[in-house]
This record gives sequence, structure tokens and C-alpha cells, in this order.
Amino acid sequence: MTTPTFRKVAVTPEARALVPGVHVLTLEAEVAAAGPAPADEVWAEAHAQWSGASRSEVRAAPNVAAYRELSRLLGSHPDKRPPSVQALVDRGLRAKPLGAWPRINPAVDAVNAVAVRSLVALGLFDRDKLEGEVALRLTDGTEEFTALGADGPVTLEAGGLVLADEKRVLSQFAHRDGVHQAVTEETRRVLLLACAVPGVGEDTCRDALLEAAALLRGTVR
Repeated sequence: MTTPTFRKVAVTPEARALVPGVHVLTLEAEVAAAGPAPADEVWAEAHAQWSGASRSEVRAAPNVAAYRELSRLLGSHPDKRPPSVQALVDRGLRAKPLGAWPRINPAVDAVNAVAVRSLVALGLFDRDKLEGEVALRLTDGTEEFTALGADGPVTLEAGGLVLADEKRVLSQFAHRDGVHQAVTEETRRVLLLACAVPGVGEDTCRDALLEAAALLRGTVR
């Protein structure tokens, strides 16, 4: 069996000064031609844990609390712009009937399922749509960005924290992904990403990445 290769996204000094202690770990993964393993069982396990939870219980979960601190560090109020794992639990699990979780496509659904079970902030990009290496950096005020669900591109203000490859901005960090590298049902190679922050360690992120990769391959780790 091939040993998984984890990498850390390069971080510019300016970005490091803004978010000390934050790292983005990546793992390349294949998406099975027959499709990922069904994610409903993983979602159901998370539903059993969170469907009866209160709003305050979700926010007090250690990993969620750690990502809420990242939101504050980035200048956002975590109740107005909640971290992704909190938003997934609130939208699909807390006070929701079984099966009400969001469904986008099998690959995205699988990774989101692992995110809510592990409470690790995960993302995925279509690997074949990336140009060179991905870095965490600040915007210079000239970059155009088209977010998922947006009507069209906008020019980003200078000083925003983004994930970018060598050609374009891919994601407003911890906020919105772009359309260019979006994963579809035709995607066969992905770059999985996990966000390590103070309180959510790199080993926890690696475990979540491995679980997501297994589901995408069509197996259960």
C-alpha cells in the first residue's frame, strides 16, 4: 500500500503574521470511478451526536471553539460568519430530521460527512484544475475572484487572506471557495485540505484527511 504523502501549504511571512499557528495540510486522493463510498452512514453517526444538541453545545465543542477563534482572528464575528464545521452541523444536523444534511455531489458530500464527524475543517479542490503549488497569502488588491454561487467576479481588496495557486485565487480563506477548481461528478483527482489551528492539531487533521480519502476511493477506513 502506498504511504500517504501529507504536505503543508506554503505560507507567506505576511500571512503567517496574521494567523500564527495556523497550517493547511493537504493530501492528494483519487475519486473512485464508481463513485465515493456512500456518505449517509457517516452523516447518520454525526446526526446521532448532534441532532439533539443546543446551539451553545455546538459552539462549545472544542474543535468548533478553536475555529471560532480563527474567525475572530480574521476579523469576523463567528455567529455572523460561522466556521464551516459549525455551519454544517447547524444546517444539516442540529434540530434536523435524519437525512436533512446538505447534498452537493458524492465527493463533496463524503468530505463534508467526515468534517462533521471529526469537526475538522476540510476542503477539496479538483487537482487537475490547479496551476502549480497552492499557497496561503495576502491579496494585493488586483486579483479577481468568482465565488461559488456568485453572479460573477469581484476584485478583492488588498490584505485579504486567500489560498491561491500560481495563476489565481482559489479561496477566501475560511470563508468562500471559488468556482474554478470546484469538484464535480466528473472529477477523478482531488487535493484534500485540512485546517490545523491552536486546539486542532496536525495529527487530528491527518486522520480526517485519511478518512476522507478512503471514502473517496470507495472504501471505509
